[in-house]
Amino acid sequence: MKLIIAILREDRVEETKEALETIGVRGVTFLYVTGRGQQKGRVSMREMGGPLTRNLPMQLTCVPGDELSGDGSSVPPDTEIAFGFLPKRMLIIIAYDEEINRIVQSIVNANQTGWHGDGRIFICPMISALRIRTGEQGDKALS
Repeated sequence: MKLIIAILREDRVEETKEALETIGVRGVTFLYVTGRGQQKGRVSMREMGGPLTRNLPMQLTCVPGDELSGDGSSVPPDTEIAFGFLPKRMLIIIAYDEEINRIVQSIVNANQTGWHGDGRIFICPMISALRIRTGEQGDKALS
C-alpha cells in the first residue's frame, strides 16, 4: 500500500477527478490548502490572464525590477506578481502498490500545463489501514 499526496492547481481539480474516475479510482480526498513552492508565490501576468483564478484576498506586489509599460496603463505579460501563499488543492489517495504508476501518470496528464505551479506528487509507504466499520486491516480495508 502507498499514500499518494498531490498538491495541484485549484483550476485543475475537475480534470483530475475525471481522469481518476476514468481509470477506476474510487477513494480520493481533496483538501483546500495554501502554500508556496520554488517561485515563492510569484505568478506571471501571462498566467493571470489564462486559466489561473485566485479568489482569496491577498496582497499584490510587483517583483522589484518589473515596471509598468510606457504609459503606465498595462503590465507586460512577463511581469511577476508576488502573492505569498497561493491557494492550491491537496489530493490524497491510498492505493495498492500495483496501481501507483497508473494513478500518478493520470494525475500528471490532468495537471501538466508547462507553467510553474503545476504541482508536486509525493508517494509514501503505508504501514497499514483499518476500516472502522468492520475492523478489516491492511489491503482488505481498501477494497
